[in-house]
Amino acid sequence: MSSSGVTERDFVVREFRDYGRVEIRSAVDPVSLQADPARKAGFKAALGAAVQRATTGVFTHDVEVNLVWLIEESRRYQTHLVADLDNVMKPILDAVTGADGIMIDDNQIQSIDASWMTPAGQTGFELKFTALMRDDYVSREGLSFVEFSADRCYLLPRMDRSAQVALVSRYRQALEGYRRMLDAGIAEGVARNVLPLVRPFPRARLGRFKVLPHADF
Repeated sequence: MSSSGVTERDFVVREFRDYGRVEIRSAVDPVSLQADPARKAGFKAALGAAVQRATTGVFTHDVEVNLVWLIEESRRYQTHLVADLDNVMKPILDAVTGADGIMIDDNQIQSIDASWMTPAGQTGFELKFTALMRDDYVSREGLSFVEFSADRCYLLPRMDRSAQVALVSRYRQALEGYRRMLDAGIAEGVARNVLPLVRPFPRARLGRFKVLPHADF
């Protein structure tokens, strides 16, 4: 089915919080990175709205992505009509990334397995996002970040103020220890062992997420 005139009802989104997995199915074709801007924007808006409505969590660390594009073989070989697999991934990832989505930043993707399959009376695509560790899928409600530098913003879950202060203090101590080790000439690969286990994010990639300076704690 064509992706023109797509609405959020064209996407079935299922969230498996306990397993750190989100699955998306649709009967519409994914759009290409080179698609008409209005068509691409409509697809991304509809998919993003469907994901926002059907999910409550967000991946906070590395993610595996699996895409299966259901397309008739005869159409697939008409390369002037059908985009390559790598060109359809970017609009999809853009649609599900951000403060209302299931990923914070698309550089969380550890691997992508993309393929096409000749359907039995089906069209569209099937998409699966899976956390490498299922505990790395958490509630996005009230989620914010604490900024220590432009390239180091750490997760700040929703919790009472005293707990947030304690967490930021642990982040700060770890970073101070890391810098002391570097100043002492210890190799970065060794020094990084004292850093927080949570993934740092660059400030520039956090968009509409709430970001607080560490000095506030």
